[in-house]
Formats: sequence, C-alpha cells, structure tokens
Amino acid sequence: MTGYGITKPFSCTKDENLFKFNPMSLLGIDRRWWVSLNISIGIYMSTLDASIVNISLPTIIQSLNTTIKAVAWVVIAYLIIITGCLLLMGRLADLFGQKKIYLFGFLTFTIGSFLCGISPTINFLILSRVIQGLGASATMGIGPAIITGAFPEKERGQALGIMGSVVSAGFLSGPLIGGFMIEHLGWRSVFFVNLPVGALGIYLSIKVLENVRSEDKVQIDFLGFSLVFSFITSFLLFINRVGKGLYPLHLIWLGISLLSLTLFLIVEIKTTSPLVDLRLFKRRLFTSSLVTSFLSFWIGGAHTFLIPFFLQDILRFSPSKVGMMVFPVSLTLMVMAPLGGRFSDRIGIRIPTTTGLIIISLTIFSFTLLGKGAGDHDILWRQILLGVGIGLFNPANNSAIIGSLPKEMSGLASSFLALARNLGMVVGVAFSEMILMMRSTHNLVEQITLEGFHDVWRVVVIFGLAAILISLMRNK
Repeated sequence: MTGYGITKPFSCTKDENLFKFNPMSLLGIDRRWWVSLNISIGIYMSTLDASIVNISLPTIIQSLNTTIKAVAWVVIAYLIIITGCLLLMGRLADLFGQKKIYLFGFLTFTIGSFLCGISPTINFLILSRVIQGLGASATMGIGPAIITGAFPEKERGQALGIMGSVVSAGFLSGPLIGGFMIEHLGWRSVFFVNLPVGALGIYLSIKVLENVRSEDKVQIDFLGFSLVFSFITSFLLFINRVGKGLYPLHLIWLGISLLSLTLFLIVEIKTTSPLVDLRLFKRRLFTSSLVTSFLSFWIGGAHTFLIPFFLQDILRFSPSKVGMMVFPVSLTLMVMAPLGGRFSDRIGIRIPTTTGLIIISLTIFSFTLLGKGAGDHDILWRQILLGVGIGLFNPANNSAIIGSLPKEMSGLASSFLALARNLGMVVGVAFSEMILMMRSTHNLVEQITLEGFHDVWRVVVIFGLAAILISLMRNK
C-alpha cells in the first residue's frame, strides 16, 4: 500500500493522469487546506442532516400519514447502518485507497438524499435513509484519517480541532436552517439541501484527494463484517428498547449480540485476513484512547439527552429558552476545539485529555447541586465550562487514536474513532433513560422527578472518574 499521505504539491506529475490542470491551484492555497475544506463539507453535511431530520419528524408523520413508531425508524435505520458499516469502510479505505471510498461515500449520501426528498411512502423514506447511512459511514469513518494524512504530526491536533468546530457548526445551524426550511419549503427540502453541498464535495474529492491504488491482493473478511454488523445492530436494538422495560424479546436481542460478538472474535483470531487484527488492542495508547473516547461520549450522550428535559420539566423553561441554554456547549466547543488541538500539538496528549475529562466530570457533578430554583446563570456557566472540557479532550484524544496505529491503517483507526463515538452516545442516551424510568412510575415525561436527574448525573461521574484514570495511565 502506498500513497496514504497527502503531502505532494498541488500540481500533477507525469504518472498522475487523473487531471492535467486544476483551476484551484491558481488560488495559491496550500493543498492541505483544500483537503480540510473537502472533509469539512462532508462532516458538516452529515451533522447538519442529523439535526435537521430530527426536527422534521412531526411534519413527516402528517405528510406521509404514518405513526411515531414508524417514523422513529427514519432515525434508527440511519444510525444502525452508519455504526454497523464503519469498520468495513475503514478496512476498504486501507485496502482500496481513501479517495475511492470517500468519493463513494459522498456519491451514495447525495443519491440517498435525493431519494429521501422524493419519498412517496414511509417505507421508501426508511430505505432511502439506509442508503444515506451507507454513504455517511464512509465519509464519517475516513474523514479524520484523510485529515491526519494531509497535515504533519505536529499540526494534527489543530486540524482535528478544526473538524470539531465544523461538527459544532453543523449542530448549531441545523435547527435554525431546518426550522425555516420546513416552515416555508416543506420537509422534503431538508433532504434536497444536501444536493448542492454534495455536488461541491464530490467535485473537491475528485480534484483534491490523491488517486491511491493498492498494489496488494485485496481480501475482505465478509464473514467478520457480517458478525460485527449483527452484534452492533442487535446491541443497538437492545439498548434502544431496554429503557422501556425488560421483556423476552429484549433478552433475545441481547443474546444475539453476545453470540455474534463471540463468533466474531473466534473468526478474527483464525482468519488470515481479518477485518480487525485483534493484536491492535495490545497497543496501550490505542486501546486506552479508544476506551476514554467511548466513556466521554457515554457521558456526553447522557447529559445531552437529559438537559432539555431538566430545563423544561423541572425548571419550567420555554422551548425557545431551552434552546438558548443548550446552545452554549456547541458554541464554546466550536471556539475551543482548534485551541485545544493546538495545545495538544505543543505539549502532548496526556495533559489536555486528562484536564478535559476532569473539567467534564466536575461540571456534570455540579448539576447535582441544582434544584427547582436554579436560574439562567446557574445553567449557562456550567454549559460553557462543559464545552471547554470537551474542546480540550476531543482533538487530543482523536489524534492519539489515529496516530497510535501505522499510517497504512489510519482508515481503520478513524473508523474505530467514529464507532466509539456513536456507540458511546447511544449507550449514554439509553442509560440515562433507563435510570429516569426507574425513578418514575408511569410515563417518562409526565412522571419525571428531580431525583431521577440527580441519579443519572451522579452515576455518570463514576464513568468520568474511570476515564480520568485510564487517561492518566496511557502512554505518551
């Protein structure tokens, strides 16, 4: 395998026949910033789509004459496909080249967006979201690896910090853009908006990324992929349902997930071309960084799910005011992530990651001190401080995950990073919902109690302390 880094000058050589002339070279901008723009478009499009689609669901129910239970699969199917295909996309990128798989992701996501926009029925829409999810898994899983290949190691943290800001920008602008479009243009417009953005991303992918080819014989572990997909799918279905009570069907999902995981480990040990080389987990930096990432997103997912309910049902804030109280986390993260990445480039990863986790854990614990009389300022400074902690932790830890594996495996490392993030957030939401249900006797929203919120925040801090200890013991 050759050519994974993106370090060549912008002009082509005789051996590179992809293009003879590139108009973007006339602008005099370093190629790595064109690469950053390309990856940023993919990240922004996927985060924007997630936040826009969520607020369009009530309108979709009315338009397609369907039910809440059915429309929930618009979100669930998308999440399952993304999470289940991440490792495969990372492996394909390492085998076939990052450019081909990333371009495939952009094309597939854009086609899926068009199909979503013209969907005549809810089933057609769900199938189209599956196609979207397949494309998103490629761009989401490979993007960080392409970024780390474009920048030297001493600037890697800063580059990944910029990506963190793009994620925040997508989540910030999604509700604003989506609300306007749904009200004035209809729910289909939230999918059609991806078409021009996707076209620009496809163009940049063709022009900017390297045309990498593999010289090795390609072998793909489809059995391993099938088993890991079965594990992730059944596990997500289990944790998505367990908050509503433990029933025989839920135990079946759990049993399938455990069986699939066991068989996956056996297959990966015996096969000569594994989807995941299990020896990678002997690398202390890789494993510890991956675990801390999973725990941090578990904490973040639980809090993100919890805080709107707390503000609206306990403090009796209006929906618009709830939005204003949630807003500071993403805004602070958008500003802080590049600074945190630059900080980690200069002093290493252990101090910023550990400091960030300490800030996150203490801030989450401070929410247990709030009662029904909490005011605006009590929420605001905590949300801002939470954004600072995440901005310190994420860029440095992401850099550690990708940098801990050989360069030819950066696609797989990037996929593991996205996998830890997605699983952590989903588990965090299911976990917080489960604890709240234990404190309520009837419907979650109607019977929600202040003690239930405090219970979630207290238990979550335990995972924060575990992440801090793991971060302290990791290698440099």
